[in-house]
Amino acid sequence: MTREELTEYNVGRNLDTLMNLDPRGYGVCRILYEGALKFTGEPLSTHGAKGLIKNVKKGEKVFILTGFILLPWREAETDGIISSCVLAKFLINAFGAKPVMIIPQECVKAVNSISKVLGYELTEDIDNIGDNAVCVKVFTKYVDEAFVQAEEILSHGLPCAVISNEAPGRNKNGYYHNAVGVNTSDIEPKYDVLFKMCQEKGVFNLSIGDLGNEIGMAAIEEHVRKYVPYAEEGGCKAGTGFGILADSSADNIITATVSDWGCNALMAACAFLLGKQELFHSSEIQSQVMDAAAQSGMLDMYGEARPFIDGIGKNINLPLVDMMKALIDYPQTVETKTTAWFENTIKKGFFTK
Repeated sequence: MTREELTEYNVGRNLDTLMNLDPRGYGVCRILYEGALKFTGEPLSTHGAKGLIKNVKKGEKVFILTGFILLPWREAETDGIISSCVLAKFLINAFGAKPVMIIPQECVKAVNSISKVLGYELTEDIDNIGDNAVCVKVFTKYVDEAFVQAEEILSHGLPCAVISNEAPGRNKNGYYHNAVGVNTSDIEPKYDVLFKMCQEKGVFNLSIGDLGNEIGMAAIEEHVRKYVPYAEEGGCKAGTGFGILADSSADNIITATVSDWGCNALMAACAFLLGKQELFHSSEIQSQVMDAAAQSGMLDMYGEARPFIDGIGKNINLPLVDMMKALIDYPQTVETKTTAWFENTIKKGFFTK
């Protein structure tokens, strides 16, 4: 192992730790992380970042699937949309990519508001996405229309990557569920159909989730079914037989306490590996996009239109962004001061056993 490899590993573990802090204290994030870490074989944030760096190309489209509708309010939650909008800007700045956000109708107003904060244009023309623009496609909630719409979108060309972020996934019986096993099939967009089509065509795919009912989380199916509430067979309240676990299995996954935190860690890891730490957004921007989402009527997990994500306010979200920024900035400041420590630590063999 080299010094660079050890630094990369520890930056990844630091970011993973932050995105899996457990303010609620019920431990699901730690359960998911243990399974996900075994699946990836390395820190989740840097694993995902390496995949993006390898696959995302200038001028090529990247699909971002996001937007979870909440009952009983039938409105979209803030988690997923906020970080996905920031991710779209990141992909433009870092790679010159052409982001395509695939969202439910309920998220359109928020995406419009957040785009003004982040300073990019929006378009519906998937064939002509400007250098500082994001294409927005509203995806259907009807199963019989989903395949037709997915094929139409792909007829304009394959993306170089597809990323799902807090995107609802159907279970093995075709039903969608919220966190406590209530059937939400009628209100959720069916874009897991598009995700699977991309995956089958060999497109790099990455899923970000925080429970198991999101697209891609069947990658760690046995682990989720065994340890996550409502994910066991028969665990859903709708009586659909297979619990809340999505049936789609992504090739790459990130699990976190809050999906937005996982997406933020992904961007921070990318910025670090590219040596362009300035690409990672500030807590000031984080605050502004949270405000824009709430003012657009998006809800936190408890049904309130406030600048919270999954019920967690700015008092935790903003310091997390600052800390991620600090942890990718710091290593370069001590390169000449810690050479002997790196050399002697590596010789001890702990990180190579």
